[in-house]
Amino acid sequence: MESHESFSPAEQLQLAQYVTNTKRPVFVLTNLPEVIKGALFSRYSRSTLGLRTLLLREFLQNDEAGFQAPTTSQDSRLALTKAQSFYDRILDGYGDDSIGELGGAHLALEQVSILATKVLEDARIGGSPLEKSTRYVSFAQQINEDFQFYKDPRVLASAHAELYLETNRELFRTYAELIEPVRDYLRKVLPPKPAQPQAAYERSIRARGFDLLRGLLPASTLTNMGVFGNGRFFEGLLIRLRLQTLQEFRNLASA
Repeated sequence: MESHESFSPAEQLQLAQYVTNTKRPVFVLTNLPEVIKGALFSRYSRSTLGLRTLLLREFLQNDEAGFQAPTTSQDSRLALTKAQSFYDRILDGYGDDSIGELGGAHLALEQVSILATKVLEDARIGGSPLEKSTRYVSFAQQINEDFQFYKDPRVLASAHAELYLETNRELFRTYAELIEPVRDYLRKVLPPKPAQPQAAYERSIRARGFDLLRGLLPASTLTNMGVFGNGRFFEGLLIRLRLQTLQEFRNLASA
């Protein structure tokens, strides 16, 4: 399994001490303060970007975040103070404190189907999953001129391949084509409240629109998920994944 993201040699060098690999879609964060990981995952659930790209753009290459590899204890305290301030602003801006559960070692899973995330979410004892939000992020993005959904090799090798591909693509096309019409309709029936900031109003329209349309997204839709778990959680999860009949789940267990 290879990641759809690629990094320059310089970026790989920057990332090397913070992620276990820069080429595969499953990796672990290392050597990061808990506050950085919390801030990173809070952005991860509301972004179309992969976790490593977010880490580069919003932390390692972002002076505002205040994160740098500290050389002294004083540098470390200053970096964490700035990171905490940045983290608080993210929470204030997005209004979601569910990422407070994610306070330990984190596993990132990218380009996995929504169906696979449900298996992960069902194994909650000892773990805390946080999936990319279908309410705040558009899933109309295409990569290599195709919508992002899981293409099971066995299905593609079967007589159902054409029907499977066209059904998924038609659902995504309908989803993408309805985004703006639904927003226009919502603006007509839900005008802004007096003194409501325009930016806040547009965010609410965007979220309501995605909320109405996400039922069109098939279970094969590819998404990202961050998971925190203890040893027993991951042990049980691996067993659960290996017992599944779908190849994607077994691939995740072996990643």
